[in-house]
Amino acid sequence: MQRRTLACPVSPRPSRRRARRSSSAALLGAALSTLLLPVLPGSALAEPAAAPGAERAPRDERGAGDRPLAAGTALFSAGVDLEIAGRTLSYSDLLSENLRTYEVLGVPMPCFRGELYPLARSAIPVLRDVGVELSYARAFGLDSEGAGGASVSTSWSRLHAGLRGRYRPAGQGGLILFAGGGLRWTDFDIESTGDPSRDAASVSYLALRLGVDGRLPVGPVALEAGGGYQAPLSMGALASHFRAPSAGGVDLRVAVAAPLASGIEARAGASYARYFYDFDSEPEDAYIAGGALDQLFSVQVGVAYYGE
Repeated sequence: MQRRTLACPVSPRPSRRRARRSSSAALLGAALSTLLLPVLPGSALAEPAAAPGAERAPRDERGAGDRPLAAGTALFSAGVDLEIAGRTLSYSDLLSENLRTYEVLGVPMPCFRGELYPLARSAIPVLRDVGVELSYARAFGLDSEGAGGASVSTSWSRLHAGLRGRYRPAGQGGLILFAGGGLRWTDFDIESTGDPSRDAASVSYLALRLGVDGRLPVGPVALEAGGGYQAPLSMGALASHFRAPSAGGVDLRVAVAAPLASGIEARAGASYARYFYDFDSEPEDAYIAGGALDQLFSVQVGVAYYGE
């Protein structure tokens, strides 16, 4: 009997094992890719060539030409303004003759301000748009008229610090809404003159402020408007002259911003703050008035820089 030799590969079983191993490795690789894909930066396991462009696209939308509108995405901003400020103080239902109104106009008052959003470059939806704000202003060259017409040294300062949040209802390049809360200190101090009618004009407001603002791009410029309510925690010398004083305050501002260069804009605007008092005076009091109205206002020009 003759032996027959089959014309087939000598070792088919190892080939099947390698095929099985290759199939298993592919399935394992696909599973690992699926698990690691969400945590790898830039989706490195899926379309690596397209990922860098996808990351750059949002940044390109905020390029040099759009920088003046970066208030809605900036990491920080810093600005300086020159204010020309004024103040008027008047009384309502004034029955005593030992008080008089106060007025000052045209006071130069530099102001420095800034905002910082520490998590602006993160992917956390809410916290990336929560920041801190700080501003400080101080008048110079300010004097008041004391007894007998003498010039009396006077200081005027303003400090604000608080939290600030921003929201873009229309996405990039549209309306930006801001809301914030913090403390505002306004100090107007007249050196003692011995004249109560003049000394009573000194105030020192430490107030809790809550406010809202909006910024709307209109062509190449942006329009801004906002306001807030102030609840004074302390009021200073003026309130100390009356029985059971109470006070509240509101403030408003408007501004227009225009681009100067990449990330830099010029600004012009006006602001107004109004503190209203109510007194529970009695006929036997040394100072008798039903209330008072303290108004502080300014116009300003300045520049601001937005950093990405």
